[in-house]
Formats: sequence, C-alpha cells, structure tokens
Amino acid sequence: MKKRNNLMKNKLFEIIMISTIASILMSALVSFISISSVEKRQTQSSMQFSLNQLVSCFDQSYLNMVNIMQNLEPGGKVGIAVNDFLEEQDNYEKAMKKQDVDEMLSNILFTNLNVRKISYVDHESNLILFSTGASYGETMTQKKMRILKQVGDHFFSSLEKSSQEESEYLVSMIKEEQKFGEQVLDIYVELKTGNAGKMEYKLLQIDEEMTICYTESEDFKAGEMIEKQWEQTISEESFNEKENHLLISKSKMGFYYALAMPLSEYNKETNMWQLRMAIIMAISFLIFYSVVVIIYRMIVQPIQKLKTEIAETGKGNFETIREKTGIEEFDQVIATINHMKEDIKQLQEKEKRDEERHKKVEIEKLMYQINPHFVLNTLYSVQWMAQKEGNTEIRKFVHNLTAILAYNLGKEKTTSSLRTEIEIAKKYIEIQRQRYDFDMAMQVEEGAYLDQPTIRMLLQPLIENALQYGLGKSGRLELWIFEDTLSNYAVIIVRDYGEGLTKEKLWELNQPLGSEERTQKKSGIGLRYVRSMLETFYGGEAILNVNSMLGKGTKITILIPLVRKIVRDMRN
Repeated sequence: MKKRNNLMKNKLFEIIMISTIASILMSALVSFISISSVEKRQTQSSMQFSLNQLVSCFDQSYLNMVNIMQNLEPGGKVGIAVNDFLEEQDNYEKAMKKQDVDEMLSNILFTNLNVRKISYVDHESNLILFSTGASYGETMTQKKMRILKQVGDHFFSSLEKSSQEESEYLVSMIKEEQKFGEQVLDIYVELKTGNAGKMEYKLLQIDEEMTICYTESEDFKAGEMIEKQWEQTISEESFNEKENHLLISKSKMGFYYALAMPLSEYNKETNMWQLRMAIIMAISFLIFYSVVVIIYRMIVQPIQKLKTEIAETGKGNFETIREKTGIEEFDQVIATINHMKEDIKQLQEKEKRDEERHKKVEIEKLMYQINPHFVLNTLYSVQWMAQKEGNTEIRKFVHNLTAILAYNLGKEKTTSSLRTEIEIAKKYIEIQRQRYDFDMAMQVEEGAYLDQPTIRMLLQPLIENALQYGLGKSGRLELWIFEDTLSNYAVIIVRDYGEGLTKEKLWELNQPLGSEERTQKKSGIGLRYVRSMLETFYGGEAILNVNSMLGKGTKITILIPLVRKIVRDMRN
C-alpha cells in the first residue's frame, strides 16, 4: 500500500512538472505575442471609461441648462417677472419688481448648485439688465463667438476651463432675441460641470463639422479640423493622428468629444510589460523545481477539505467554516466560500422580505379601488334619473364620477396611456371643483407620445395630493405634459404653491411603498404608489423627482422613457 501511495505521488509530481513547464513555455510564447494587444486594450478601456463619464456629465449639464432656460424664457415664471419689470412705469414699483426678479434668480442658483451664472442682456446695447452668480471675464459678444451648436434659438457654447477649480469645466448657452414686451433681450446661463480629476489624457470638443472647438492638447489647435475620415453614424471610434492616439465619442447633443494621448505614452506600458514578462519567465525557470515540490505536497489535503465543504454547501449546510488549512491561498478560498454561504442566506432572507413587501404594495394598491360593484350600478341609475329630469349639471357630475370609478375598478382597460390618464384627470378635476375653489392651469402638448402605454392612475394621486396639501393661499395648481424629443422622454410636471414640505417629509415620501411599520402613520401613499408602479413598469428607467421649499410650494417632475417605432410602408 505504501509503494502504491509513493507511486501516485511520483505520478502527481511528474504530471505537475510536465504540465507546469509546458504551461510556462506556452504562456511565455503567447504573452510575448499578445502583450501588446492586451496592454493597448487596457489603455483603451481606461480612456473609454473616462470619456464616457465626461460625455455623460456634459450631456446632462446641457440638458439641465435647457430645463433652466425654460423658466427664464418670456413664458417662464422668471421671464414673466422680467417682462412685468420692463413694462412697469412707476419707479417704486419697478424697484420692487426688480427685487422680485433678483430673488427668483437667487432661488434658481440655490436649488441648482451647479449654476454659476444667469444674465439678461439687451440684444442691441449688450447692457446687462439682470445678472446673478459668479463673474466671468468674457463679454456676451465673446461668448457668442464660441458657439458650438444651434438648436432653434438656443445657442450652445463650447467648453471652458474653470478658473476656480482646475479639474472642472464650464458649459453655457445663450438664447438670443427674446421679446419681453418692446425690448429684445439675450438670456445667458452658465454651469460648472465635469469634475474629471487628474487625467493622463487631453480633452477635445469637436463640432458636427469635425472642427475642434476646445482643446487641451498642444498638438491640436482650436479651429483645426480632424483630418481622419470616419463614419459619423458610429458612436465611438479610435484612431491615430498627429502622433496621438484619439478616442472620439458622439454625444447625445450631436457634437463630439475626444481624448488624445501621445503615442509614446500609449505604447510605453506595452514595452515595459514585455520587458517585465521576459524577466519573470527567466526567474520562473530558475525557481520552478523547488516551487513544484512544495506545491504538490501542500495541495492534496486542502483540496479534499474544499471538496467536502462544497458538497455540504450543495446539501444546504450554510454553517461557517472555522478550520484553517495553514495555507493563505486556500484560507482565502474558504473565506470566499463562507462569504458565498452568507450571501446565499442573505439572499434567501431578502427574497422573503421582498415577497412580504410585495404583498404590502398590493394591499396599498387596493386603497385606490372600490370593491362593491353595486356602487357603480347605483351611480348609473342616478345618472339616468338626472338625465330623465333634465338636470344636466348633476348628470355630468355623476357621469364623470362613474367614469373615474369604473377606471379605478379596472373595468375599461387592463392597460392605460397618457391620453387616457389625462382624460380621467380632467374628469377628476371637474368633480373636485365642486368641493374646492381652485384655479387649475393645464397645458398638454399634443403628439403620438400620448398614446404609448403607461401605468394606471399616474396623474390622479398627484393631483389629489396637490389639492389636499398644496392649494395654499393662491388656490392655484399647474399641470404640464410635453415631449422632450432631445432626450426621448415624456415630461410630466405637477406644481402647487402651498406651504411646501420639510426635509423629514421629503425623506418619508422617498421610502418604498409598504416599508413602514404597522404602528407608523401612513402618509404620502399616492406619491409612493406612483413611484413604485413606475419602477415596476419601466424597470428603473423612469425618473420621479420632488422639489419643495417651505413657503414656496412643491413641484413633482416625472420623466417617462418613450419607445420609438419605425413604420415602414410594405405596399408595392
């Protein structure tokens, strides 16, 4: 028996020796052939990661500026205040309205921390009427000379390097020739963005004509064109130009960003790793024999232990392994198995909690439904009686109530659309006007996007919350629905001018539906229901944001992703 064991050890030793020598030789050969490609891919991946982060950050900043500009335009809240100021003749009232405009601009800077500058400038004289935020060195005329892209009357300027923080950039936009009464003004917005940290690469911004608008590289000058001819429908491509390796990416705004790296630096790591690999292979051959002897003696017992523990785990035994093998590598594997067991136990517990929470969510959803079907039949009878007696006001009221009740019971359709939700919301508002005295401003942009499927009861809970808690002294509510074609979103905004929400209340509204304790008072169910159903229906792609300030009211913004369908004419 002893001889047989010795024979097995010898065979194991021979197998390990032969296979290891062959592996080292093969690894050396493959490494010397492929190391250049591997290192270049690694550098390329690093550049790609950095570029994607910057492009995403810049695109979001440009989008934020567009959203802020909507408030500054003649039809926006601030724009209306500016127009009132310009039309006012009385000096005292004019001074008070100027103070109102300054306060509104300050509020925008307060709620949007990245906003650095907002200005209203006379188009003809370049005289600044209103300005708030950090000062800048360029005049409005100089700003206009750096236009990167024009979309309608929106002019987007190229990047600037922040003078306050070396790793930050500035993006800006100008909206020209906006009519405020008899006066024509230019509106300017500037944001700080893109904290890139320390990068080994140089950033370039390129317009749609492939002309460089912003550069950090000495090899590329502003105003030059990229000579490389490439298919601009491709979102990302890399190539060499002017002794630099360029990685270029197309942004959602339509222009381009690129990272440039000198070829000497781009190939430096490859050459270094090839040298290191040659040294490692030489040393490996020198110490090979002694390492093999030690490894084969140490491997049998730990492997047997691991085999036993894996089998126990397969049987459902998730007890922690406390024994040590004395070998760090195997102890790390055992620690990984322990972590895996703990993760499995936590996953089982999480699934159990999620199932319980799902049940709670379903119960909460039932709060917006009425089970007794005889209520519908009774309302139909009341509607018929009102029509018979010629009472059109009661008939219309009961008709609206019946439509909402039937919709909430789910009797009409199993799916909904924005158009259906708007119709139900209108009926709900008409009913609530019998109870509340309020002014409801509703603006809905017509379009095919209104017919796309969405969740049921999207608008009614939000309007109900606004009526109950947000009427305030003004008694005004606002509902805007429009399509953001640039970002491919349907935008829903519900705004009130009530007392606003505290930080504690905002935190409570952001909690998942069904997560509160049984003894805890349930509040904000409607908003949390909408958030929960959006997450379920759109898989996390929809965005629900609540902005509120005490004494200023509350604004709820929902961004719903739209699905574009291409319809092809199949007729001959």
